[in-house]
Amino acid sequence: MEKVEKNNIILFDRSLLNGGRALDEILEREGFSPLHNDTIRNALEVTMTEKPSVVVIDMDEFGEKAWSTCLELKDDIGTRRTGIILVSSNNDDMLKIKGFEMGADDFVVKPYNKRELAARIKAISRRLSVTEGKKIKVKDIEINLDEHRVSKAGKPIDLTYIQFKLLYLLASRRMNVFSRKEILEKVWGKKVYVTNRTVDVHIKRLREKLGEYKYPSQYIETIHGTGYRFL
Repeated sequence: MEKVEKNNIILFDRSLLNGGRALDEILEREGFSPLHNDTIRNALEVTMTEKPSVVVIDMDEFGEKAWSTCLELKDDIGTRRTGIILVSSNNDDMLKIKGFEMGADDFVVKPYNKRELAARIKAISRRLSVTEGKKIKVKDIEINLDEHRVSKAGKPIDLTYIQFKLLYLLASRRMNVFSRKEILEKVWGKKVYVTNRTVDVHIKRLREKLGEYKYPSQYIETIHGTGYRFL
């Protein structure tokens, strides 16, 4: 198996067969070592072994297998800190939402500018490296960013990827009031169309995961007419 460097990027695609060298050259100038794989099995094997900073999955080539791949990467303790970028020619908002629900960090629509994709890869790699090894403890809630785990009073809480991102956003800036629009942009991304109601539903489910079924919440306060904050 080919060894990749520390700042590696693994691409689940066949782009070297389709003129993908231009993207490789851009990534290499940014300090990455790109490695292409034309099958999901090979790509997963390399990813699980080398633990890259980012993987890019071409959904046009791998279809539904991309979903199970996202879940597998985020469920594995060794790769849950790996950034995932999904690439597709399908610009459907529901597809993007499903991608984020499955654990993707970004969704890029074809045709894309290679420099822009490289910039997105670099941004995700930098963001994840900054938060590496970090833990947040608020009240009896502990958020382990390294392992993507959350516990309450020492007992693990099973959260979806979106719920984890939502909890981290609120808890990392305690007492800061986030509008629904801010939450949508920071958790789902600016290019995905979801409504304010989506935020409310996810807040409700997150509260339930934290063991709260009655109002008022001791963790996430509703600021009527504005949004939410972590107490």
